[in-house]
Amino acid sequence: MQRRWTLLACALLLLTAAACGGADDTDTAGGLPASAGGSQVCVPSAVTPSAAPSGAAATPAVAEVQAFLGTLTESQRTQALHDDVLDAKRCSWSSRPDGEFTGRTGLRLGDLGDAQQAAALAALRGVLSAGGYAKVLRLMDAEDGGRDGFHIALFGQPSGTQRWTLQFGGPHLAVHVTTGGGTVSVSPYFSSAPPAATTASGRADKPSARRSPSREPSPDVFALFKSLTIEQQAGARLPGTYDDVVMGPGADTGYPVRAGLPYPRLDAGQQAMVRAVIKGLVGDAAAELAQPLLDLYATQLDQTTIGYAGTADPRSENAYFRIDGPRLWLEWASTPAGGLHQHALYRDKQLDYGTGAG
Repeated sequence: MQRRWTLLACALLLLTAAACGGADDTDTAGGLPASAGGSQVCVPSAVTPSAAPSGAAATPAVAEVQAFLGTLTESQRTQALHDDVLDAKRCSWSSRPDGEFTGRTGLRLGDLGDAQQAAALAALRGVLSAGGYAKVLRLMDAEDGGRDGFHIALFGQPSGTQRWTLQFGGPHLAVHVTTGGGTVSVSPYFSSAPPAATTASGRADKPSARRSPSREPSPDVFALFKSLTIEQQAGARLPGTYDDVVMGPGADTGYPVRAGLPYPRLDAGQQAMVRAVIKGLVGDAAAELAQPLLDLYATQLDQTTIGYAGTADPRSENAYFRIDGPRLWLEWASTPAGGLHQHALYRDKQLDYGTGAG
């Protein structure tokens, strides 16, 4: 009897795989469905997020993007809108400012008029969650030049029926959202906080409301690692040391072999923390884009590992944390370059830029 029910469950799951659904018992704290676990789980081998909800709900910000394009001159429109799709072979994002990186494309916010800049930010807001948009504003406002040094570019024709990408970025930030034509991709996504400002004498400035460094990444990342037992820490420890993320700008292929502590070896509370941490980055995208991906990653949690190197203290150099699944790749690193600060990175190994990673 048990075998008959198991086979029936597998059949039903395969019939509904296109919905990319996870378990029904969504974890309300983390927003990511809990993995069922155990040998009876049936996980389709080729589930993709391409079967996102159809229609306008699956393609947010089309109206906002078209409104933004409507504010531009012909020359500006040519700079902002690219007819072809963005792919991994044309990586144009970096954690560095314009003076140190010349590969960015699109329009610089500082070169736009007030109404145009507001329209550009409205387009960005349309593809992000409220929390994700607030985070992006905090990161921009913490930079020396404020929002002026950030760029917006569009690839493909924004619509609900054709794939298109909104790329937004500048120092310490890179946002890629691809949607339309059944495609859902919200990676690569890089976020960071600049180091605390310093005076000419090298002393730290008194933080102001505008210049104070962001609290990103979430302290929940480090709380998770502090919750590990001695035995779990041994299983999660990665060899070597890291002074930055591994799969950052320019590293579109060559993911390391999966290592670390398997998700099933965590207790229920720790597993809930993992799901919350995942949503903390993936969920910066608009819910209708993020949820199909979160559902997919939930089906793969039993094949996912967590790992760390250095320490679990974000105030220490070389503190490094990773969540690695069949598709999901998350990294956090405390980097000393230019002053101690944290880098956070989310990538999808198969669907970065909406086209795949290689």
